[in-house]
Amino acid sequence: MAITSGTAVETAGGWRHGVQVVAAPALGAAVPLLVFGRSALAVVAAIAILGLLTTTPWRRLVADINAAMKTPLSGAIWLTFGLWLMSVAGSYMIERSIPVWLRMAALLIVGIALCAILRPRPDLQALAQKALIAAGLVAAPLAILALTVASDPYVWLMGHGAERDIPGIAAAVMKSYGTAIAMAMPAVLWAGFRRGGAWRWAGAAFQVLGCIVLVLLESRAGLIAAGLGLGVLAFWYALSRRRGWLLLLVVPVIAAVFAGVFMDNQRNNTIDAALGLPTWMVDAHRQSIWAFSMQYLPGAPWLGHGIDTINHLPGAGAVVPGSTVEYVPSHPHNFAVEVLVETGLLGFAAMASALVLLAAGLIRAARRDGAPGAALLAVSAAFWFVNLISYSFWSYWWQACYIVLTALIAASLTPGLMSAGLQWKRR
Repeated sequence: MAITSGTAVETAGGWRHGVQVVAAPALGAAVPLLVFGRSALAVVAAIAILGLLTTTPWRRLVADINAAMKTPLSGAIWLTFGLWLMSVAGSYMIERSIPVWLRMAALLIVGIALCAILRPRPDLQALAQKALIAAGLVAAPLAILALTVASDPYVWLMGHGAERDIPGIAAAVMKSYGTAIAMAMPAVLWAGFRRGGAWRWAGAAFQVLGCIVLVLLESRAGLIAAGLGLGVLAFWYALSRRRGWLLLLVVPVIAAVFAGVFMDNQRNNTIDAALGLPTWMVDAHRQSIWAFSMQYLPGAPWLGHGIDTINHLPGAGAVVPGSTVEYVPSHPHNFAVEVLVETGLLGFAAMASALVLLAAGLIRAARRDGAPGAALLAVSAAFWFVNLISYSFWSYWWQACYIVLTALIAASLTPGLMSAGLQWKRR
């Protein structure tokens, strides 16, 4: 993301201040409240975003957003969006592709705006960070209860009462929260240490609760994502203190990653491993999905078949031989395959270039600004890993979680540090 605003947004007074002190905590609480479903995330995030946007001087906010568009990372991102728009224009299901493209562009602009609003307002940052921790500490125990002794009430509350007798239905309903909590864990830990005092213990407690939730969910992707995210933080901490023995902090993280990798994953084991990869690494169904999807790349190699159309390609709904599952059940479970087939080699190459600049900026931020940069690098590591094995890259709720967490952390970074390309010079 290109988040570079450096001008100050004046502190609002009167009713505007009242709206902001409600909106900022709502922004922090949005991702943990995903435990109550994607609608809860959408409603709370919308309240927060509208509250912050409507109480901020528009002229200055537009100037900040305009400044953010003039960085190397922003240029790479908007080049990517431009090529994706060409793919949309040639989509054979343009009615599906256009809304997704518009939503992605809107989320990006909102993320930049949120960072611009929060950066000069440490009071709002503090409220949002405390709400992130507090909501996490409320949501995680509720999730543990729902997965153990209170499954029926939770399933009823989520509108799946008729399915309450299905084994594991609570875990299936809560699947989205599982991966979101893994991505949020580094952010909560950073926020706890940022706020200090009892908040540090609260942030640390959330790490334990989050791991319990992921184990109960049997979330393979979540465990590995949490391990990667926390591993990045542990590695940064050890290097920043220049004490080699602190690298032992990474050992539990490595154990968590291996636990996720070697977790029993024998579903659909009657399917041939289409790519020849070990099924403990990538289950046979995903291999079938990826192999099926990639066979359509030669049919539209440059601009692809159109955003969010892959599951409507001929044969996508057919059942994989030896199983009861479809070749492409709604999406490919891999953002690289999805972007490559749907936006072509040009769209994928542009996105890859933007990701290189993003990675360079995140590493630079971790080296220059310390904890917030490392936290954002950790959140990004979790996000992009999960994108490789689960969910559609175009899912609004998944992108929204990343945008919100990114804005909350990036508001603490030096302006321009993350989005300045492959090099950054002191001013």
